[in-house]
Amino acid sequence: MGCACGKKDAAQYVHIPEEADSRTRKKSSAPSTDVIARKIDQAKETGALALRECGLKSMPPTAVGEGTRGFRTVDLTNNSIKSLPQGVESWTGLQKLLGADNALTELPPAVGQMVGLQSLVLTSNQLRTLPAEMSSLRKLTILQLDKNKLGPTLPDVFGGVLAESLEELNLSSNGIKELAPTLSGLRVLTRLVIARNEISQLPESLGELSKLQYLDAEHNKLATIPSSLLERTNLSELCLKGNPMERLQLQNLQGFDTFLERRKQRIDAKIDSHVVGRVDLTVCGLE
Repeated sequence: MGCACGKKDAAQYVHIPEEADSRTRKKSSAPSTDVIARKIDQAKETGALALRECGLKSMPPTAVGEGTRGFRTVDLTNNSIKSLPQGVESWTGLQKLLGADNALTELPPAVGQMVGLQSLVLTSNQLRTLPAEMSSLRKLTILQLDKNKLGPTLPDVFGGVLAESLEELNLSSNGIKELAPTLSGLRVLTRLVIARNEISQLPESLGELSKLQYLDAEHNKLATIPSSLLERTNLSELCLKGNPMERLQLQNLQGFDTFLERRKQRIDAKIDSHVVGRVDLTVCGLE
């Protein structure tokens, strides 16, 4: 689904399979500046700005500033945008920002003024750092930062009011070797994905994530995990495939039996509600 609009633009739109190179899709589906201008004007009425696959290298000036405080959703997916303008501070009513598959290397401090933001998706960019102002996002529940360049040390931006709201965090494929200390303070975090990094040790403080139910740490360098993760969290799904860890070593950790009981209850609940699909009977992906 591209950004082509109207009969004239639709006639020029060439369908490209999903598996095709994203850069090819961007080139073929790029609409005219007039089409983009119309989409921005429309968004000022509807609250939904749809600029997915529009071949953009930068944000149009009219997409920020006057008339944009009513934006609720902004979709910039699959462009070539390298930076967001400081003017995004006008998006105070924004609830969902979709910016996957771009070329962002950093975020402006003004992101912290998007006080209504609930979901931020920045998968597959070039982010190397994060602004400290992100900790001001008091309503953010979903943050997807997978497939960026935030390693080797994860920026420490998870404190402040963000710690009271964030429920899902994806940091996979970032070249991370060391997690940020404030990560352990995310009081309502239920889902954490840190797969495909270079992490050799998880801090004992992760046990403070009392609401945590799901942890994907596949394909790292973990030889063990802290027992606090099994004892003090609500963990019932744990993925450890691709780590230099033996199943017997995991089973000998204190709290493992408690974890197994939670895991059993989760699987039983799915079976009872008839929503269960394939059930993985391996223990945390370890043979």
